[in-house]
Amino acid sequence: MKNKKLLLLGGSVCLLFSLFFGCGERAGEKEYNKALASVKNGDWARAQGQLEKAIRKLSDSEKRSVANNQLGIILWKLDKPELSIEAFSESCRLSEDLTGANLNLAIALFHTGQLEQSEFEFTKILSEQADHTTAHSFMSLIQMQKNDWKGASKEITTGLRTNPNNPAGQNALALTELHLNKNSDAAIKRLTQLTTAYPDYAPAAFNLAVIYDQWLGNKKSASRWFYEYLSKADGDSAQIATAKQAIARLEGTNTPTTTQPSARTYPDAAARFITEGSKLHAAKKYDAAVKQYEKAIKADPSKKTGYYNLGLSYYALKKYPDAAQACTHALKIDPRFADARYMLALAYGQQGKWSDAEREAQMLRQLDSGRGDTLLKYISKTRK
Repeated sequence: MKNKKLLLLGGSVCLLFSLFFGCGERAGEKEYNKALASVKNGDWARAQGQLEKAIRKLSDSEKRSVANNQLGIILWKLDKPELSIEAFSESCRLSEDLTGANLNLAIALFHTGQLEQSEFEFTKILSEQADHTTAHSFMSLIQMQKNDWKGASKEITTGLRTNPNNPAGQNALALTELHLNKNSDAAIKRLTQLTTAYPDYAPAAFNLAVIYDQWLGNKKSASRWFYEYLSKADGDSAQIATAKQAIARLEGTNTPTTTQPSARTYPDAAARFITEGSKLHAAKKYDAAVKQYEKAIKADPSKKTGYYNLGLSYYALKKYPDAAQACTHALKIDPRFADARYMLALAYGQQGKWSDAEREAQMLRQLDSGRGDTLLKYISKTRK
């Protein structure tokens, strides 16, 4: 094949929050502790404002360094890469020994395409920690971008000596072996083993899809692995768009749809995501629960409970239009799903759409007369 570049090499900013401050209430520490609580609840936007306020009040350089590092992580989560890099850089300036910020800075630079600066930061880390597996993994990725496959192989092999099971390292090693030895079988074997050992590690699935597509011309296997990647991937990255475009091309359709034949759904993965989302919802971490339910829907769009539970979390967040939409999806799958009908009526009521709410309550009455009657009485009383 002419184009044999693998597009997803793996790695992400490290989301590590250290409890550096304890429980003190000195200047800035109250806001810092509030920010940690917001992070725990998945409220990244609030955490950003609280950390910025804490940084303005903190006088200790080391504490300001820690806070800036964590601010950088939050900004990255909020899709503000340039501001994130500024925060990581400030953290490094305030404390050169804070290797966590150095690593986050290097990774952020890599993901924004600033390879020279990224390589410089990783080189600094390796000068102090020669066996740093993550740094070696990313250095190998940088060499891959330069098509220096021998250099990439050397970096990743060095890094895997201390941590042979590192998923990013094994992923990168598969790619270097592929390009050096022109042996797709060995790369497929390594990446398949990686997906088994680390089921949620999305880059391995993406690279398997690209190998089947661009190296072997196996449309069926390529499409399967692109779907597998989409069931695991999070956010809205360029790789997600690439995977969707590839599926459309491979299947000869204009736009890949989320509802595919059952052979391409992943019910076990969906069940895991729904279970995790339910735990988060019970803990009142509704934003985090929403993300898990969205993953469940990606993995298996036919699961009505994925949409219904998503509606519950949106309702708890007072996002009533979103709650109504999620419950409507659940009812498209199962029109006799009484719980979804009940929540849909409540969501319409919260928006003041009383005619819609009454219609859904009447339909609920046919499925569950007790709850239907109760809901109709509530609507009649409240709409006045």
